[in-house]
Amino acid sequence: MTISNSNTEKINVLYLSRWYPNRYDPMPGLFIQRHAEAANMYCNVAVVYVHAVSGNGQKKYEIVSEKINGVPTVKVYYSNNVGDVPLIGRFVKMWRFYRANMLGIRSVKEYLGHFDLVHIHILSRLGLIGLYYKWFRNINFVVSEHWSRYLTATASFNGLLRKWFTRLVVRNAAAVTTVTANLAVAMRSHKLENNNYIVLPNVLSPGFINIKNNNPSGAAIKNIVHISCFEDKSKNISGILRVIKRLADMRDDFHIAMIGDGMDYIKMKKYAISLNIPSKILSFKGLLEDKELVAEMGNASLSLIFSNYENFPVVINESFSLGIAVISTRVGGIPEYVNDENGILLDAGDEEELFTRLNMFLDDKYSFDSEKIKQNAIADFSMENVGKKLMDIYKRFAGRP
Repeated sequence: MTISNSNTEKINVLYLSRWYPNRYDPMPGLFIQRHAEAANMYCNVAVVYVHAVSGNGQKKYEIVSEKINGVPTVKVYYSNNVGDVPLIGRFVKMWRFYRANMLGIRSVKEYLGHFDLVHIHILSRLGLIGLYYKWFRNINFVVSEHWSRYLTATASFNGLLRKWFTRLVVRNAAAVTTVTANLAVAMRSHKLENNNYIVLPNVLSPGFINIKNNNPSGAAIKNIVHISCFEDKSKNISGILRVIKRLADMRDDFHIAMIGDGMDYIKMKKYAISLNIPSKILSFKGLLEDKELVAEMGNASLSLIFSNYENFPVVINESFSLGIAVISTRVGGIPEYVNDENGILLDAGDEEELFTRLNMFLDDKYSFDSEKIKQNAIADFSMENVGKKLMDIYKRFAGRP
């Protein structure tokens, strides 16, 4: 990738991300890719992502440079095979992780030339690179955290060394952005202190803007969509299926499309078969992307989320952008965005309430202004508007500490 940086007036930002779409899975970190694309509208952004690969045949380091939707991106795939010695193997894996990042950073310098700011997505390991640039290169870094591990429901932010190091990174960051205020509160509860916590929403893909909804709430057959990573522990897909079975036993004026893929996808399909849910009521669509996803969602009148815990799923933004109301559990930061004007909130795990609310929706007991939902979403989550917010953050914190 040899691209000259012709606009030297723009702020140059290096993105380092722990999650990012890759050759093995196009879904993880997709919202981070959209942030990079939004910021790149007003700044010069380049992305480095590294991915450990197990199994034979993988080179020790494989550098793939490309320009994705206008953003120079370097993905470094590195071998995770280190032998059977636990302590040495762990050290080697960590060394290769940081070595892969350094190789990626060296490659993107062909585009940026220099960095005014480093933007780290997902802690904790990448924080060491941020500290290096601040302490030894006098370049500030900001952190964006998206992980639900800080939430009480997950209780997965553990380990004395991890906590100490993460606190050190957060304290030294110029700013910390979170997709919801709820996540910022959860991080502070773990003594992750920073004077500049900023709520920064996820970005809508341009493909979701100005798309006509083909299944208004008054349609004879109402289409409902559930979109997730199919991990039952968090998404409670089994609970959805039990409620759908109850509804299907008493009415047939709706259809629910289950969209996505993940660790429990096959298990949930088998569970649906065991419940004997009719195919005219329920379909599993698998992973849909881009135009296929937009087309499927454009036929829906309701988006369903029944998670036990969440931060703020991007499917809510996408549903709103199509004028689709959302029924969701009031977990994580979801109540910060879902309200009586654009959706229905219920308690996590309450299948009886979900059954009742879906029945009421199918009986047209709820009325939502689809166009108002759509316009509010564009104002809040469009790439242009989020990109401007990112530019404002970069202008504030770029340069010397």
